[in-house]
Amino acid sequence: TVKDQFKNYANPPAETYSSVNEPPRTLPANPSGCPDWKKNETIQITESMRLPAGCKYDRVKLVISHKSNIVLDCNGAELNGLDKEFRQKPGTVYAQDRAPLDIGIMIVSSESKQSRNITVKNCHLKNFVRGIRVVFGMTPATLYDLRNNVNVEALENHLRTISPTNIRVEHSTINFSHKDGVFVGRFVNGFVLDSSSVNSTGVVGVYLDSGSTNTLVKNSSFTKNGYSKYVIALNSIEKELEDYSREAIAIDSSFNNRIEGNTFSKNSRGAVFLYKNCNEFHDNPKQIPRYQSTDGNIITGNKFVDENYAGVWIASRQSQDLKDFKCGIPKVATDVRYYGPRGVTRYFYQDYAKNNQVLNNTFENVPFGVIVEDDENTVSGNTFKGNANTDIEVGTKWRSRKLSHPVTNTTITGNHFNSTAITENRIKLKYSPVNTVISGNTPADVNP
Repeated sequence: TVKDQFKNYANPPAETYSSVNEPPRTLPANPSGCPDWKKNETIQITESMRLPAGCKYDRVKLVISHKSNIVLDCNGAELNGLDKEFRQKPGTVYAQDRAPLDIGIMIVSSESKQSRNITVKNCHLKNFVRGIRVVFGMTPATLYDLRNNVNVEALENHLRTISPTNIRVEHSTINFSHKDGVFVGRFVNGFVLDSSSVNSTGVVGVYLDSGSTNTLVKNSSFTKNGYSKYVIALNSIEKELEDYSREAIAIDSSFNNRIEGNTFSKNSRGAVFLYKNCNEFHDNPKQIPRYQSTDGNIITGNKFVDENYAGVWIASRQSQDLKDFKCGIPKVATDVRYYGPRGVTRYFYQDYAKNNQVLNNTFENVPFGVIVEDDENTVSGNTFKGNANTDIEVGTKWRSRKLSHPVTNTTITGNHFNSTAITENRIKLKYSPVNTVISGNTPADVNP
């Protein structure tokens, strides 16, 4: 199994926190042949290279910029974003000159020169703000057109043909990132994460940004991600509050991706969430609206174990209060939630995630196995077991009530239910979804 194959990655080490005034660690001399990279250096990788075994570096950033056909084989090297072994405890502030380095490995491309066919493998990264980031730089003219909705469909299709393509990360670990483990930027095409692990990130383990496509995440493990929030301006990890809780993989306005053969366990909010963000913080001139719906994704052959809330959530922001996101699209609804005598106004917006498939996965001890809040989605061939509240839930509140648009055309076939969820919660239909096909599931009493 995946978990057996990568047993050293499947469960992250128990984290110890460092103290604010802990002195910088002293690394032993690197083995002969290791590059002489110094602390706080940014290293440009311009050709394929394989490091000798046993290299260790603190606060070194590797950049592959506007290059193609490169293999970076770390050969087990450790890259650490701090000058000490562990992150600081939530609620503490890093000294200005000892805050975590922003990125461990960055792959850069732009409209002027495409980066293609880059492989990063056998790297062990920890304690960066973001472990690995793939970015695509766009010209001011392109950014203007995107922000102003000028011929956007053709423009986005074009950008995907010149963006970073076939970027691979293999047999690597990304642990204890203060924010994301792996960030796949806008319009990136054909990113692969294979046989790796992403553990104990502050925010999401893997983030697929708007317009990206054809990502493959396979044979990897994701454990204990999404429990805190790092504020770069304050050099501080915020305390672990429910409001900061995030998922292992965020598919945000990204399409035709495949999540296959992975193991997910004990992630804060859940495992794989699909959504189109609401053009958040739209008044920031650096923000670009999301045009792409999160469609055509396949989540298959994965194992979800001991998740805190949800396994797969399709249109996960359909029912989320997004008031603090300063969204640029029209509100669908508002309400007031009371905390004792104090009322808090909440804002709700429409979310978009269609034609996705959740196939042949196992959900074990997951309170809400699959949640579906948009149209034309399929949940088929999955097994649900262990402790659960609801195995499959279909329906959405505010869009149904305010827009007269309940969830439509969900297909639920060939699933096996053996969890502790009561019969009516094995497949739970809320807010009158329309044209829900339920057939061939076992036991038979879950079918109409």
